[in-house]
Amino acid sequence: CRDCGVFLQCKNCCLDRHTLTPLHFLEARMNGTDSFGLARRSRTSGLIYQLGHEGRRCKFPQPFVRSLTVIDTNGVHEIKYQFCACSRSDNATNLKQFLRNTWYPASFTDPDTCATFKALDTFRLLNVVANVNARDFVTTLERLTDATAKTGLRWIPDRYKAFLMMTRQWAFLQRLRRAARCHDPRGIVATKCGECMVNCWSCPFHGRNTPSDWQSVDPKYRYLFRLILAMDANFKMKNRIRAREHDDPSLGPGWGAFVEPKEYQKHLRKYISTCIAFAALTQKETRNTAGQRISGVGGVVCARHECMRPNGLGDLQKGERYANMDYILMSALADFDGKELTISYDIACQWKKNLAVRMSQLPEYLQLDLDAIDLDTGLPVWHALAHEELCATLNSLNYIPGVGRSDGEGIERLWAWLNGCSYQTKEMGLGNRADTVEDKLDAHNFLKNIGQADALRRKLIVALAERARQVEAFKEINKSIPAEKRAEWQKKIDAFTEDRNGPTPYTYTNRGGPTEAEIRASLKKREQEEAKTGQAPLHATSATAFLSAGLQLEETQRRIKAQLAVPNLTADRESKIHEYRIAFMVKLRSFRELQVVYTPGAVRMLKAEEAKREADLPAPSPEHIRLWLPSELPEHEQSGSGCQRNVAAMEAELRQGQCSNALVVMRNLLHCKRYLITFRNDNLGGQKKTTRAHTILAQLGERVDVDAHKYRDARVALTRLKGRDYAPELKELKAGDLTLEGEEERDPGEAARSDREAVKRLGRISGGTHAQPLRNDASAKKPPGVSWIWMAPGALDGGEEGLHECTCLCCSRVGILLIAENYAALRVEWSRAKARKKRWEEEVELLREEMRRILRYLQWEQDRW
Repeated sequence: CRDCGVFLQCKNCCLDRHTLTPLHFLEARMNGTDSFGLARRSRTSGLIYQLGHEGRRCKFPQPFVRSLTVIDTNGVHEIKYQFCACSRSDNATNLKQFLRNTWYPASFTDPDTCATFKALDTFRLLNVVANVNARDFVTTLERLTDATAKTGLRWIPDRYKAFLMMTRQWAFLQRLRRAARCHDPRGIVATKCGECMVNCWSCPFHGRNTPSDWQSVDPKYRYLFRLILAMDANFKMKNRIRAREHDDPSLGPGWGAFVEPKEYQKHLRKYISTCIAFAALTQKETRNTAGQRISGVGGVVCARHECMRPNGLGDLQKGERYANMDYILMSALADFDGKELTISYDIACQWKKNLAVRMSQLPEYLQLDLDAIDLDTGLPVWHALAHEELCATLNSLNYIPGVGRSDGEGIERLWAWLNGCSYQTKEMGLGNRADTVEDKLDAHNFLKNIGQADALRRKLIVALAERARQVEAFKEINKSIPAEKRAEWQKKIDAFTEDRNGPTPYTYTNRGGPTEAEIRASLKKREQEEAKTGQAPLHATSATAFLSAGLQLEETQRRIKAQLAVPNLTADRESKIHEYRIAFMVKLRSFRELQVVYTPGAVRMLKAEEAKREADLPAPSPEHIRLWLPSELPEHEQSGSGCQRNVAAMEAELRQGQCSNALVVMRNLLHCKRYLITFRNDNLGGQKKTTRAHTILAQLGERVDVDAHKYRDARVALTRLKGRDYAPELKELKAGDLTLEGEEERDPGEAARSDREAVKRLGRISGGTHAQPLRNDASAKKPPGVSWIWMAPGALDGGEEGLHECTCLCCSRVGILLIAENYAALRVEWSRAKARKKRWEEEVELLREEMRRILRYLQWEQDRW
């Protein structure tokens, strides 16, 4: 027996041994020679398996001996068997006898094929974990049965289609069983929409895992019961039109992750125009959707735990239209009965406009009363970088009360996991595709729930440490601000919280030339005008978007390097570095695909770089990967076949905007730093207090360094593209240009006392009264003059705010009139520091409440069963 071991037995002993294990392979050795053919029981071994008795003899078996093909994890078996007809079967039907033997039949009447429960479970696990499809699984089992399978030398029955149907039914039945639908006296037909989906244990479900008096809680703690969702589209999950299509409904339409298909299609038919210009919408013959009936999926997940919502997934026919996304979102909120809701969406700034109007066009049972709830919308942290600065600030999750440290990017991580099955679902019928995707998402939610105990514990450890750090940091900056200023700025924060369309206290108002966002908008407009003149775009993603993506990747590399430069990494910093690296690699793959179109020279450089790299050396870490933007290419590759059209010139414009942005941010940060240094030296004494102040100054210094690196990188790129004589106002940035007087770490109280004592001693010695204090400050060695950054365009215009009242040498030399009452730079930093403190405080309380909710949900589940 190949499965029991390689030892030899006589035929009779071997058959007796296998009366209970018919799904083993036997090899016969005859007359001292090897017979390599497998002894299939139905033909050569003479073994007849008895159902109802686990293989043992039955006194009254059914008279007919039948043949059966059984698919197990070790191969495809052909056996002979009999049904039981004695009292032990308890009048069980043939179907029940198969199931009691853990064999799942391919049909309910006279089946000639079965699969063992073990084989079905194994395939289901391989399918959701490793994305193994049924064809590859069956082929593997055929090769395990006989290495010469499908070569014509050996015949093995083809059971692929039968196995495909069995696995689909099996997965569906397992989901029904886990959802407790098999215990409903009305049967599974009474299943409601979304009832078979595994719910997130941590999200608030009123009546399951929230206190009974949650509605009467103090308003300042109401955010603990806020539902935070993230929505997005995924265009990897396509589905092709089949030439010979047959009806393929889902086994449980609308019972799991997908929306109810009939009502969804009925809703979408209202948005298909009869105009000739929109004929492609129904024919699906556009450049990006040719031959596809599904261009992708839209989804809604819980933003904090990355679990797909019931009925939170829907097919997209043509792009990310509001008609699709609104319906999917409201289907995911069909059972929502809370008072506070936050939606994270990468185009939330536009999507929220006219939401009430679009809501009225949805079916009545999906409409949400927007006046009865507190609805907030925000941009995911990563995607916010692609928006204009003002837009990103107005819609930043960092400034929305009640969301803690939610980043809104959880749905992107789910897409990355789900995309693995896109290759097999691309060719499936719609019903089979829906059942396959739902089973994978069911497994995803289950694993997320099981792992939440460890995940929340680790997050809480990080949150507690970071909360303490942010609270201490805010205390230091807060006590340096006059009380009347704090009250004034708090009013601005409160006004912004009430109306986020008003002026924001979290951004600088001064300008220093055209910003990167303005240049990007100008380039997009120019490309649109070129398209109107008949110049077809090279790719669906524009050249401006391509360059912006490259600059975002470069910015991520700078962030990673800045985090790694800190001597002692906290748990929060390590977590950020890990997230940055994952996000970078995900975006880099898409960027490399676009480089083939816009910068073929970069592709050649990448191949040359890979050829030079030693094979035994590890690949470079994400922060050290060369992006090969046009400015990094050799001069001969920056035009012609190396770069398409004006891509290099467009990068030069964006680089100039980067330089302007960086100068503005650095000046404002230095204004704030100058104020805090003055306050420290004038008011703080003792090692403990000055150490805390130094921590705040070090954090500001880190941010200045990041923007300094950004300026230097942008200037180097600009020089490579345009030459050294281009933009002479953008000078080389040296370390001394960012140095402030009094920046050195010292105890001002001790220094003052030392100075007074030295004055007294010198006065007694010289007999005079005008002796000056002796200091060995670093500022005394600072060369005289004013750094050029204070004279750059935008620094001295009448509209710049944020200059503090100062009598330092650099300011008095140029006679700048500094405005004390504006405090713009300090106001921004104070507001941001307070927001960070508040979000981390919320994060700690949210994590603790989520831990409690898990316990309540499991108790509710136990009581239900």
